[in-house]
Amino acid sequence: VDVIIKLWKNGFTVNDGELRSYADVANQQFLESIKKGELPFELQKVFDKEEVEVKVEDKKDKVYLSSKKPVFHPFSGHGYRLGSATPKIISKVRDDHPGPDDKRHLPLVPLNDLEPITNVQIWLADGERIIQKFNVSHRISHVRDFITKYQGSEGSVPFTLTTSLPFRELQDETLTLEEAKLQNAVVVQRLRKTTEPFRLLVIKAPDNDYKSAATPNGQLKNEQKNAINSTRSN
Repeated sequence: VDVIIKLWKNGFTVNDGELRSYADVANQQFLESIKKGELPFELQKVFDKEEVEVKVEDKKDKVYLSSKKPVFHPFSGHGYRLGSATPKIISKVRDDHPGPDDKRHLPLVPLNDLEPITNVQIWLADGERIIQKFNVSHRISHVRDFITKYQGSEGSVPFTLTTSLPFRELQDETLTLEEAKLQNAVVVQRLRKTTEPFRLLVIKAPDNDYKSAATPNGQLKNEQKNAINSTRSN
């Protein structure tokens, strides 16, 4: 199930529903739950036991003007931390205007059309998410090589690869994707200097201090900061 959150200049919407104010405490808790990698309780009640993919779109240069009836009626409540029995949430801030980081090209991965092909979703340490095709005979080391080539100098920082949920460190990189059961799986890049899989996106508080809030390593892209640092000032 896709849940699309759009950040507008005058508020935010969920699945093109009614406009929700940034000043409302319940709405602030909703956004913080999303940024922390948590699924807000109101979404859990709507999408009980379903896999939920959350996408966040930055449209704060535009004012939301309602042109239709609301289609989403949220419940109030708190978020809860992801676990084995909860839906999956994948959050990403997307800017309509590509920045310098978006100009990187994906390295070529040679594919054998005579062998099974699978999609691997790669969560990079800077918060970016990539979906790349591999043969099931490709090894975990090939995924590492792909990441290193894509990141350039950033890829020189020591990192490990893990699965998301349930967590599993991919220590034996000689295993094929099939042997490691990584067909259509999520692979997470963890910098060795960090102990958390996902740290927080920053939220600009009224006192102009940045509260820590969730991306994969704490190194934030400019567009990620820009996408949320004005939500509480509006």
